[in-house]
Amino acid sequence: MSRTIIPTEALDHGDHRRYHRGCHCTLCTAAACAQASKWKYLRATGRGSFVSAKPAVAHIWALRMAGLPDRLIAQRAGVGEAHLHQVLIAKKIRYYTAAKILAVPVPEATSTRNGAFIPNVGTIRRLRALSADGWPTPWLDSRLKTGEGYVAYLMRQELGRTIRLFTAVAVKDACAELAGQEPESFGVLHRSAKAVRAKAAAKGWAGTAYWDAEDFDDPDFQPALDDGNRRALAAARRADIEHLAAFAIPPHEIAARLDMSADYVHDKIRDMRKAA
Repeated sequence: MSRTIIPTEALDHGDHRRYHRGCHCTLCTAAACAQASKWKYLRATGRGSFVSAKPAVAHIWALRMAGLPDRLIAQRAGVGEAHLHQVLIAKKIRYYTAAKILAVPVPEATSTRNGAFIPNVGTIRRLRALSADGWPTPWLDSRLKTGEGYVAYLMRQELGRTIRLFTAVAVKDACAELAGQEPESFGVLHRSAKAVRAKAAAKGWAGTAYWDAEDFDDPDFQPALDDGNRRALAAARRADIEHLAAFAIPPHEIAARLDMSADYVHDKIRDMRKAA
């Protein structure tokens, strides 16, 4: 969608835009002075004409995830499609551009074959979180109806690249459905789920329980699971399990209290008894 230029004669006298196009009558001059005074006041109070682009960019992603093509987003925001794409790579944008974009309501997400590209960060994080929960990639391939090995391929991608919108939507829906579920309850063999969890833990991937929904797609959010934190977290979990197990509390009840997998708690108790 190209930006429509409003001709000068279509602007009323007293519009600051008409002044900047050459009409210096009393009304247009007064409007331009008022506009200049407004910007001076905003700058003096820390509200300059430029604002961070991050909220607008995040809103564009939300609109895309809901299935709106860029052409329609631009139309509803009253900006050009090329301008919309410039916003996506900008650090600062005009406050009124941000206001126009943020005013576009996000519709209910629907299944879509929208071919738009969006950043891959949320998709990769969701797939890695599902892996940390014990979901094997072949099972996810089947669930997402992708080609064999496609999920594993996506999980190996570097963050910061792009991905098709319809793929991102499918992964987001799957993650929302499977988060907190036991893979074994869906026919995944226990040994397979356990092996997947171990591999994910070795790579530092956090499970779905770690993430808040909005953090998946936030490129500035950095999971705090480095090597030191993983060791501290593992030690804390072991201590909690050991403490409750000392009171002869069943593994499934410990798992419920600590919001952990029952199999994970069972394995930890078994390992602790072997080491005793």
